[in-house]
Amino acid sequence: MTVARLKTLDPADRKSDKARLNQLIDIISSDISTEANRRKYPAFVSGKDTPITSSLHNTIFDQDHTLQSSNALFDMSFGLYAFTTTGNTPTIGGSSAVTSLNGTIDSAGKYNFSSTTSNMMREKINNYRQYAQALLGNSTAVFRNSHTASVTDDTTQIKEALFINIKRLFKRDNIAKGTVAMKFYNRTGDNLQLEKNDDNAFKGTLFSSPLETGFKGRSKLNIGDTLYTENQVTILDTNASSQYSAEAVAGEVATLKMYLGNITSTPVNVGLVFYDMGVIVLDVNKVFDLTDKVQGVINFPDTTSATVNFALKEGNQTITTANGQKAIGNVTDPATSVTLKTFLQLATVDDIIKHFCESRFIDNSNTAITFQNETIINSTIFFCRAAASDFNYSTNPTYTDANGKIVVVKNTTDQPFSYITTVGLYSNKDELLAVAKLSRPIEKNPNNELTIRVRLDY
Repeated sequence: MTVARLKTLDPADRKSDKARLNQLIDIISSDISTEANRRKYPAFVSGKDTPITSSLHNTIFDQDHTLQSSNALFDMSFGLYAFTTTGNTPTIGGSSAVTSLNGTIDSAGKYNFSSTTSNMMREKINNYRQYAQALLGNSTAVFRNSHTASVTDDTTQIKEALFINIKRLFKRDNIAKGTVAMKFYNRTGDNLQLEKNDDNAFKGTLFSSPLETGFKGRSKLNIGDTLYTENQVTILDTNASSQYSAEAVAGEVATLKMYLGNITSTPVNVGLVFYDMGVIVLDVNKVFDLTDKVQGVINFPDTTSATVNFALKEGNQTITTANGQKAIGNVTDPATSVTLKTFLQLATVDDIIKHFCESRFIDNSNTAITFQNETIINSTIFFCRAAASDFNYSTNPTYTDANGKIVVVKNTTDQPFSYITTVGLYSNKDELLAVAKLSRPIEKNPNNELTIRVRLDY
C-alpha cells in the first residue's frame, strides 16, 4: 500500500556507524611456482640479430591465467635503485648491480650500459622509480628495510627491490596490520642435487623448485649458527598493529622481519608492507644473497647457438642453447662462478620474476603468502518512527470504495488500519533514494506505535 504522507526525520533519528570486515587470504606455493599461472606483458624488445622480449611485470593467478575462472592474485616486479651523483663529473650511484657495470651518463642525463654485460638496466631502474613515486611521493627516493630507519643510515637502503602488489580483489580496502606472513627459500640449492638430464641443465638452480627433502640451500641469517642449514625463512610484519607509520603518500606502512626456520630466532629487517596500497617491498640483498652461485639458461639478446656443459648430480650434461639464449654458470665458460647479482644484471625482468617464483617456492599446496584484508563498511542507521496517528491510512485506490468508505473496516466507527511492508527514504526534494523491505507485513493502527530501524551500508 502507498502511504498517505511523508514524515521528516529529525537529526536524532540518524546515527552513523563504521565496521571492519576481515577475510583471511592464503596464497599457496604452487600458485606462485607454476609458470602457467603467470601472465606476461611483453612490451620491451632488445637486440638486433636475435632480439628478445620481456615484460616489466608479471601477474600471478590462482590457476592457468588463460582460464576464464582464474583470479589475479598479485603483480610482481623487480627494480634497482640508482641516482646521479653531484660534482664536476656526475656518475651513477646506487645498487652495486648498477655501479659495478661502470655505466655512463649522456648529455641528456640518460644512463647507458654495455649490452654485453647487462640487459634492461634502465627499465629496472625505472621500475624502482615508479614505485618510489607512488609509495614515497618522490621518484628519486630510496626505500628502506625498516619504517623507522634513519634517512642518514645507508645500511638500511633497499637497493635491489622485489615488488609484490596485491590485487584489489584480495586486498579490498587495505591489508590488516600484523597479519602478513610469507614463507619460502631464500637461498638456491646445490646444482649437484639435480639429476642429470637436459631439462635440469637448462633450468639449473635458476628455475628449479627446491627439493622438499634433502634441500641443501643455506640461509645467510646467523652464519655459523646451528640453524644455518634451515631450509626456509619466515617473514612477518611483527608487532605492526602497534608499531607502524602513517605516510602522507601511501598511508600506513610497517617493517617486515625475516626469521630463520622459526620465529624464535633473531629477526632481520628485510622490507616494508604498505597496507593501504597493498604493496610489499622486499630487500633482495637482505632476504636473498647476491653472492649466491646460480646456473641455468636465460634469454639474452644477440647471442648465437652454443654447446655448453653443466655440472649435475651424475656428471656434466651437454646441451645446445638456441639463438637468443645465454648459459650462465656452466663449466664450459671460464667465468663459471656466476652470482645472483650477475644474474640480476644479465636477465630480463621476466626471467628475474621467473627465478624468484620457481626457485624459491615448492610446487605443493602449502601456504606461501597469507594475510587478512579489511573491508570498511560505513553505515547510517535511520530510526523511522510511526506514532499512534501516523500511517494508519493508504492512498491505494482499493483502500476505499466509490463512496469513500474504508473497505478494510466493517463499520464506520471501526478504526482504520494498514500493513507496513516497505520503508522509503526520500531526499528534501521528495526523490526516492533508498528502499527497505520488511521481513513480514506489520499492522499499524491508532492503538500502536512503531519504530523501524533501517541500516544503509555504503
